[in-house]
Amino acid sequence: MESVRRLHTVLGHINGHAEEPLWVALMDAGHNPVSKPRYGCRCSAEKWQYVCKCYPCLRRAGREEDFDWTPDIIGAQPQFIPPQWRSKAGLRAVACAGDLPRPSPKRQPELVTSEGATPRMRLPDVPGAPWAPPFGPVAIGALPRFAGMATFARLPQLQELRSLQAARTAVLRLRPKEAKSGALARLRGGAMGDFEAIGEEVSLSVSEEHSNLEVELQGMQATLALWTLPDAWHRHIFEFPSPNGKISRLEMEIFLEKRLEQFDIALVGVPFDTGCSFRPGARFGPEAIRSNSRLTRPYLIAQQQRPLQDRQVVDTGDVFATPFNIDQAVQQIYEGCKERLQMSRRLVVFGGDHTLSYPSIKAVAERFGPVVLVHFDSHLDTFPKLWGQDVWHGAPFRNCWAEGLLAREGSTHIGIRATTYSADDFHDSDAMGIATLTAEDVHEKGVEACVDVVRRRWQDSGGAPVYLSVDIDVLDPSVAPGTGTPEFGGLLAHQLLQFIRGLKGLPIVAADVVEVAPAYDHRP
Repeated sequence: MESVRRLHTVLGHINGHAEEPLWVALMDAGHNPVSKPRYGCRCSAEKWQYVCKCYPCLRRAGREEDFDWTPDIIGAQPQFIPPQWRSKAGLRAVACAGDLPRPSPKRQPELVTSEGATPRMRLPDVPGAPWAPPFGPVAIGALPRFAGMATFARLPQLQELRSLQAARTAVLRLRPKEAKSGALARLRGGAMGDFEAIGEEVSLSVSEEHSNLEVELQGMQATLALWTLPDAWHRHIFEFPSPNGKISRLEMEIFLEKRLEQFDIALVGVPFDTGCSFRPGARFGPEAIRSNSRLTRPYLIAQQQRPLQDRQVVDTGDVFATPFNIDQAVQQIYEGCKERLQMSRRLVVFGGDHTLSYPSIKAVAERFGPVVLVHFDSHLDTFPKLWGQDVWHGAPFRNCWAEGLLAREGSTHIGIRATTYSADDFHDSDAMGIATLTAEDVHEKGVEACVDVVRRRWQDSGGAPVYLSVDIDVLDPSVAPGTGTPEFGGLLAHQLLQFIRGLKGLPIVAADVVEVAPAYDHRP
C-alpha cells in the first residue's frame, strides 16, 4: 500500500496536479499529522522541520495557524486541538464549567487553644471519646509568623509530646524497702495504696490532674513532685518529722512508668550532602524547610482538610549524619529512621541529598516489606558507581534494588528529562522494575493520564506499600532554582501538586523531600 501511495503521488506531480515539490509531498505523507512522536518529528526525521506541514513542526516554527484542521482530523482526535484553534476548526470554544464558582466548603469545628507553657491549636474534646485530639501547631497569637521557629509549621517537638502524653496517663509503681505499719501512699486528688510487706509493689494510675505523691506514715505526711521523677527505678527516702523532733524515714523504690502512645507521623531532618556530585548545600535543606513553613496555616483549601489537627504530627528533630564518611552516615540515617518508625506510624524525611533515600527505604522496608517507589526527579538515580563510589545521590534506588527493598514491579519515575549518561540507563531502570514517565510525558499527555499510569503500576505490584520520594529538581528551575543539579524543562508547581493529590488512596507509608539547597534559591 505504501508503494502504491507513493506511485500515485509521483504520477500526480508528473501530470501537474500538485502545488508543492515532490519531495515535500513524499515526506509529509503516511503519518499522523497531529501527534508528536516521542523523539522528534517522524515524517521528516527532523531534517526538514521548517518546511514540514505536520502540527508539531508548524508549532515549532511559530506557524500553528497554517495547519489545516480537516474534518477527518477533527473527528479522529479533537483532544489535540488547542483551545485557540477550536473555533477555526468549527468546534465550540470551551466555556466556563457549570459548577463554577464552587460553593464554600462545609464549616468545621473551631480550633481551641490548649493551656500550658506552649499554647497549641487543637480540635475540641469529644465527650466520651477514648482518645484526645492531637496537639497541633503553636497558636498564631502566641507566635507570630515572622518569629523564629525550631520545628516544621510550629509542630510539637518529640520531648514536648512525650511530656504531654505522660501527663495524660502513666502508672506510678512503688516498692517499700522496709515494713512500716500504717504506711500508705496517695496521689493528690487520686487513688490510694497501702503497704503491708517489704518489697510488695503498689501501682497507682496517674493522669494529668495529679501533680504530687503523698506518703503517709502514722499520721505524718511527706510529698514528692511526680514529674521530677526519672524514667527508671530509683530509691527515695521519705522523711516524716514528728512533733517531738524525732524523724521517721521510709525508704522506697519508685518508678513512674510513662505509657507513651505511638503517634501518626514523624518528621525528621537529615542535614547531609556528602553524596552529591555537583553543587553541595542540601545539608541546609531541613533548616530552610522548617523556616519557610512558618507561613503554613491550619486549613488546606484544595483538600478541605486540617491535616495537622486531624493527625498527631511531630517534628522529631534531625538525624546526625557525619559529613566525613558516607558509609557511616548511611548507617546513622538508617538507625535514626528506624528509631522513629518505632514511635510513629508513618515517616517523612527532609533532606539532604538523595543518598538518604537508600537508608530511609531500608528502615521502612524492614517494617512494612518491599515498597513500590513513586519517584519524582529529573534524574533516574539508578546509576552505577561513580568515581569508585557505590553509594551516592545518583544511585540510591540501585542500592535499594540490590538489597531487595523494592517490589519487583510497580515502581515509577516521574519527571525524567534533559540529559543522562547513556540510553543503557533506561534499560537498567527497566530491569529493576521501574518504569519511566518523562517530563515531556507529563506536559503532553497531562497529569491525569500519568497518575493513571502510576496507579495501574501499583496495582501490578499486588498492593505493596508505597514510598514517595520527591527530589525538588523535578520542578523547573524557574520554579525551584535552589537545588544541586537543576535541569531545564521540568514540572511546574501546580503539576506536582496535582500529581501528588492524585495519589490519594495509595498506601503511602513514608516519603522524603530531598535536594533542597537554599543557597541557590534565588532569581538572577
